Amino acid sequence: MVVVKLIIRILLLPVRISLTIVQLVVMFITWLSATVFHILSGIICITAILGYGFGQETGTEMIRMLAVGFLLYVLPIIASWFVVGLETIKIILMGD
Repeated sequence: MVVVKLIIRILLLPVRISLTIVQLVVMFITWLSATVFHILSGIICITAILGYGFGQETGTEMIRMLAVGFLLYVLPIIASWFVVGLETIKIILMGD
């Protein structure tokens, strides 16, 4: 039984290595997009609130801009869930 486990671990080693590389690439892209999207969503939300406050926009336009800002804020969070899923797959493959 120990020999079978060892053979399976050796056979799954390239899969684990490729999953690790994919995970690191996705983590970097997620970090980069989170930085850009959080700054952009903050600018959009502040613009929406100030535009409505100064009477430059209507209420519906403010709601639309806030929805876009919220969507840009949530996208990196959804991508981080994907990274957690990759880590879960790696842990399952390790069998420990």
